[in-house]
Amino acid sequence: MSLLNDLVNNYLQKDLKEVLTKVGIQSDKITDNNRQILKEVTLAQWLLESARTESELAIKANNFGGLKWRHPDMQGFAEPLKIKVPSEPEEVEFCKFTNIDAFIIGYWKFLTRTPYKGLEDYTNTPENFLGFLKGKGYSSDPNYVTKVVNLLPEAQSLLANASGVAILPPVEQLQLIRVPQEVEVGQSFRVEGIGRLADSGKVLSVTIDDRFPGPNVPIKEGGKWQFDFVFKQEGDRGMILTLEDQTLAIAIKVVVPFDNKLDEETQQPTASSVLGAKVIQLTGSVGIGGVNKADDVKAVKARLHELGYTWAGDPNSATIDRGLFDAIKLFQSIIAGRSTVNGDGRVDVGQMTHRWLQAANAPQWVLMPNSDPDNGLVNGELAETEDNHDYGTHWLADAIKEIAQDYQNSYRQTRPTAGLFAINDVSLPHGGDTPDHQGHETGMMCDVFLPKKNGAFGGIFWSSSEYDQDATRAILKSIRKHKLVKPRAVFFNDPKLITEGLCAFASDHHHHIHFEINPPLRN
Repeated sequence: MSLLNDLVNNYLQKDLKEVLTKVGIQSDKITDNNRQILKEVTLAQWLLESARTESELAIKANNFGGLKWRHPDMQGFAEPLKIKVPSEPEEVEFCKFTNIDAFIIGYWKFLTRTPYKGLEDYTNTPENFLGFLKGKGYSSDPNYVTKVVNLLPEAQSLLANASGVAILPPVEQLQLIRVPQEVEVGQSFRVEGIGRLADSGKVLSVTIDDRFPGPNVPIKEGGKWQFDFVFKQEGDRGMILTLEDQTLAIAIKVVVPFDNKLDEETQQPTASSVLGAKVIQLTGSVGIGGVNKADDVKAVKARLHELGYTWAGDPNSATIDRGLFDAIKLFQSIIAGRSTVNGDGRVDVGQMTHRWLQAANAPQWVLMPNSDPDNGLVNGELAETEDNHDYGTHWLADAIKEIAQDYQNSYRQTRPTAGLFAINDVSLPHGGDTPDHQGHETGMMCDVFLPKKNGAFGGIFWSSSEYDQDATRAILKSIRKHKLVKPRAVFFNDPKLITEGLCAFASDHHHHIHFEINPPLRN
């Protein structure tokens, strides 16, 4: 058996809670889910540090983490070994471990040293943990976090394969993750997808309607790619994405906004004829780089405040500040269907942001719905008082309640002991960047706990014996049935449910479901 296999199998069998307790880390502050995250991310770290166990330090010293000798902290856990490594100009003393067992315990002992005190509070995501280590001096490489995160899928596959669980192969062709089926003329929207890891750094070419050149799209590390686009003409439009021998075709229906139609027979909505519509008279642009006349600023702030974006500022004041700009950017990102915040922060007269602000179904920013067990719903996130990813759009709040009701009617009504539809993270109180997620910035996506066979939820992986696959299948069907859900953005890593077409694989989605919604058509 190879040294890598020995390392993986040994680590797989280790009870990490026991290891952490043994060396003095407060394991009771780290949940079962977070301990699994730690096991995966530290294995990825060791793959990087040891060149997949093939480095001289790994072979001669069973040191897979690049751990330097520290006296007296490592006394009794390792012994010093002077060795020349590629990252150092001369020989340096590193830790030498007697075997793999000693290394695993020694690695966590190393992290009990003074610089790493408090690491228990940084275990909820791989990025948080790695960022904490790097910030405390574990590595001087500015790209260290990214390099380790890119090895996570490999680490997860090694652990899963060692446990006898099949892992789906990596992406072999360009794949779409998010794209709207219908947009308005002049509406900015985002297309997102993933490609092969080997294509990272290459550039996708985009052709519009089989004739016109579109943007060149770089493929980032990890194979992810995305771009924003705006159609200027209505009709059944198309995009062709090309990378060498790979081609991806996209069809999008582009419609004229109802308030731009010239058909006199078409009844146009007004503030009095459609509940929730609001006429906002502007004489100039508002926001970053805008004209920002006092009455216009007050009008935009008043509408944002009414919709729940209260950090936009006092609607009776013409003052403009970061709060207003951030609220506009978030609003723009929501109406574009993005998972991250990205807008110009300006409301231009008669343009898309202005139109949506006036719409009857303009996105409101709200607290996610309370638990309603009789209708199949429990909000597990609200119960987690130390977390505050409780906010999002009213579009998502409504979708959550409707999905829960469908799951209740179609499954739990005849199986009343089955787990509830239990939601977890959405977005922070003001949206925007969150250290816990890549995405989850716009209140348009939701995580869902896994149901257990005993009717409880959460704290398990799809490979756990307690996992209720039948209930999860029913939950996924109810999610996918909802008209706003993006079919390509339902992520969960149960291989059987993936082969059934109910979800797609995504890194770090072994223990929860993730789904996203599109904006509705404006009315």
